[in-house]
Amino acid sequence: MPDNRPAVPRQLARDLLVEAGHRCAIPTCRATTLELAHITPWAKTRAHDFDNMIALCPNCHTRFDKGEIDRLSMLQYKAELGSGGATARTISAYRTLQAALDRWSKSIAILARAHVASAPDFDYILQARSACEHEGGLAHAAAADLKSVGDDIIEPLTDFIYDWFVHWASSTVDMKWPDYSQSREERKGEFQTLHEALLELHLAVTEALGLEFSELPLRKEDSTSPQPRPLGTLAYQHHRDAAGRMGGSHIH
Repeated sequence: MPDNRPAVPRQLARDLLVEAGHRCAIPTCRATTLELAHITPWAKTRAHDFDNMIALCPNCHTRFDKGEIDRLSMLQYKAELGSGGATARTISAYRTLQAALDRWSKSIAILARAHVASAPDFDYILQARSACEHEGGLAHAAAADLKSVGDDIIEPLTDFIYDWFVHWASSTVDMKWPDYSQSREERKGEFQTLHEALLELHLAVTEALGLEFSELPLRKEDSTSPQPRPLGTLAYQHHRDAAGRMGGSHIH
């Protein structure tokens, strides 16, 4: 073994092979001659751990070591095996929260526009409010999931971001948003605070996963949107769109 590396315990090896069905974990390969690979390199972890290991054929293992297959892809392959491990669960929970906050952000803006329509449709307002509450509930569940798999840095950041959205949604429901007593700089500053918290959460997730910042895109890649924007940018745009319909001179 290189670097005085101990052998993989027999039971751990068996568990990894059973997880992969005794075939290469990459679905389009599925070869049956197998090796056990560390997703985050052994040199960094110095440990044999189920969540960080995967069964690969020698060819796919070599391609992974050469960087032809990146670590994020390997984590996704691990997740597709079923059990996935804590690392894969963290990625899934993080992406689910991002998507939930995007939907909630849009629903808040829709409700704000419904409130200030020139001829308010109260049935539509009730529907928009119900949709906002529904999306808020999904975001609450997603935040709880991420906190359950996150560490002591991820948990408070998730709470801060969720509470920020609760305040935004509540202010909109009560028709107190946007607050025109604020200056332009104060309004922009609120969204900048959100954006910074989202970036901090992303950094905390990448650190918890043992990934470099460049290895985990800020947004899940979408073939229909080659330049996905950070959620903080989306939220601020919804703020501008809704507020603009309430009096464009207040937002610059």
